[in-house]
Amino acid sequence: MGRRKHHKVAALPPEIVEAVNEMLLQGHTYEEIADYLKNMGTPVSKSAVGRYGKDFHAKFERLKQIRDQAKAIIESNDGAPGTQLAEATTELAISMIMETLSELDGLQGEKVTELLKVLPKLADSGTRREALKLQFNKGAEAALARLKEELKAELNSEPDLLQKMYELADRVKEKVAS
Repeated sequence: MGRRKHHKVAALPPEIVEAVNEMLLQGHTYEEIADYLKNMGTPVSKSAVGRYGKDFHAKFERLKQIRDQAKAIIESNDGAPGTQLAEATTELAISMIMETLSELDGLQGEKVTELLKVLPKLADSGTRREALKLQFNKGAEAALARLKEELKAELNSEPDLLQKMYELADRVKEKVAS
């Protein structure tokens, strides 16, 4: 397994790290950032800034990718039941957790334990979501059956109209189910 990363820049006071992050996002060179740090009284080499910058940019790009995936999930589920959106976001979360676990060097500590505790909670949310879908579908089936009974009682003397109403109700049911 590789070494765990301990960046000198990350160990600086939070306001300085934030300034460095902003400089990286603005496109400053590692040399400019190293000069800035030297002027702030915290000399850090250009190569140390470069290592931090490389890792920072990789994490920033990954964050943009996750944000884009979340946006795509929301857009592709526009108008869909909330359960589908929840299912998609749960899958994204599980994927991110598994990716994080696979990238960790020397799994250790409470942080990993806490991360692992999330997986059963995500699975449980999926189970509850499926139960909710089942309950909804049963309710929709019961409502459709009752509607058909009332239509039959009301339109018994008009069999063609009754058949059209049944077909319409079935089409609506198909749309709701999907």
